[in-house]
Amino acid sequence: MPTLAEVASAARVSTASASLVLSGKSEGRVSAATAARVRAAAEELGYVRDALAGGLRKGRTRTLGVLAEQVLSTPYAVSMIDAILTACRELGWSVLMTDAGGRAEHSAAALRELQSRRVDVIIHAAMYHQEVHVDPELTRVAVLNGFADRDGVAGVVPDEVDAARQAVGHLISLGHRRIGHVTDSRSRTVASELRLQGYHEVLREAGIEPEAGLVVRGANNPAGADEAARRMLDRPDRPTAVFCYNDGMAAGVYRAAAELGLSVPSDLSVVGFDDLTLISTNLAPALTTMRLPHYEMADWLTRALVGAADPPPPTTTRFPCALVERGSTAPPRER
Repeated sequence: MPTLAEVASAARVSTASASLVLSGKSEGRVSAATAARVRAAAEELGYVRDALAGGLRKGRTRTLGVLAEQVLSTPYAVSMIDAILTACRELGWSVLMTDAGGRAEHSAAALRELQSRRVDVIIHAAMYHQEVHVDPELTRVAVLNGFADRDGVAGVVPDEVDAARQAVGHLISLGHRRIGHVTDSRSRTVASELRLQGYHEVLREAGIEPEAGLVVRGANNPAGADEAARRMLDRPDRPTAVFCYNDGMAAGVYRAAAELGLSVPSDLSVVGFDDLTLISTNLAPALTTMRLPHYEMADWLTRALVGAADPPPPTTTRFPCALVERGSTAPPRER
């Protein structure tokens, strides 16, 4: 790789003059003709400026580190990663990413690797809404799609309670009074409990007392979704509408409804959660669902951390989810 001295020699200038030009500090100090000659020599030689070394001399590298937990290998992460890369590109920052795969020992090793690269700030990105361990000695860190296990750390999460209230409120506005909820059976995840809370709150506010029998839990996979949905629908007093923990479970409700000869939305309205388009737009009819604000959360947090916006507060910030209305909801059919 060519050196700065070689560029200076090719342009017939001093190393100091070449450095001023290639670091963008030559205006008023180096003539335009000389600066053009230096840039042409650098381009011809294929010179690449060592931004890291320059940053270390100034105490900053303008590099953001991303410590991911099973984020780089899941379709849910695409918009978060896209937002981080887009914001950093616009702001002239570099990004270093590593994925720990959800294992504590790998997280510690990945963190050490990022620190060894002298990143200025770290985003700890979680695959789903959860508590994240943040080393007590780590500063200039924030949690994306989760919250820290200690005070004083910025975090950003979806507003799960409000999203569930929107979803169930949409069904109530259509005239539904008997609304079921198919949710995750995994040891009461943060998201499942908050969405259940919102479901209960909005029903009670509408004067509808929640029925324990209308909340059905199942494994968060196709077989579990099918089994839970069948239990929900294969009963004489089945609900006229179902709010689902995620789009995958909503797909299970579609399958169970079809087996029982029920039509969506004529006989049964269905609302999902996530807006995972691989599912939501490929169901027939397309699924009404809550869209997670992954892009918005990542964009806001990135810009705040690198100084392009107000710094994030050292607490958890909740972002609203959007209701995406498609063809799976309608007023209830009179029985």
